[in-house]
Amino acid sequence: MQIHEYDALEKVEREHWFYKGKRVLVRHWIERAVTLASGDRIVDAGAGTGELVRELKGAYEHHGVSVIGIEYSEEARRLALERKGTNLLAGSILNLPLNDDTSKVTIALDVLEHVEDDKLAFSELMRITAIGGLLIINVPAFMSLWSDWDVSLGHYRRYSKRMMSEVLAPFKTGFDTLYFDYANSFAFLPILTVRKLSKILRMQSRAEDRIPSPRMNKLLLDLFVAPSERTWYHPPFGSSLFCVLRKK
Repeated sequence: MQIHEYDALEKVEREHWFYKGKRVLVRHWIERAVTLASGDRIVDAGAGTGELVRELKGAYEHHGVSVIGIEYSEEARRLALERKGTNLLAGSILNLPLNDDTSKVTIALDVLEHVEDDKLAFSELMRITAIGGLLIINVPAFMSLWSDWDVSLGHYRRYSKRMMSEVLAPFKTGFDTLYFDYANSFAFLPILTVRKLSKILRMQSRAEDRIPSPRMNKLLLDLFVAPSERTWYHPPFGSSLFCVLRKK
């Protein structure tokens, strides 16, 4: 991931509907699917500039739950500390600096696509997660949405359900699936259209770097979050793939 992308992300991620929506879904599934107690640990693997870690600390640390963010990029860790006051551990998702079975909730939002060996990355998430604990994973979906943005972020791929299932297959006896569906389905066609036009017209500006008007931002946030909180809704496409697993 190019260094300037961390600065661009940090400037908008707190309020931008796309980034905020993923954090809202994480909170929703934590509240829905696990009971946290004093001494439990939440781990955000690939924490970026630490916004999710900051929010989770505010929500859970006063209950005695520790929140740990792990980030490979020195620049991202610097921005997290300087702009958010959030300390992140240095480490790679390919070799997480934590002991086995020590995380009650393990989170990886838009991380697996950044590493060539995504099966190894998932095995590390499984390794540190305690029995009965949650794994919450989000990845970008559909290679048809591939753009210069993916290149700048250092993505190896965007996922289909089939591709993600192949990553999970070697470990399938070790978890139960609580949720496995595309997310942000309502924005899929607009995003596809904009990215195709951007290629044709060689547009430089990106919607991911700008927060829409407050009214539009809230509408897009609601359209992102609400469907993914409903287990009966199974959209055939979306800009992301969201997974919630419980380790056996």
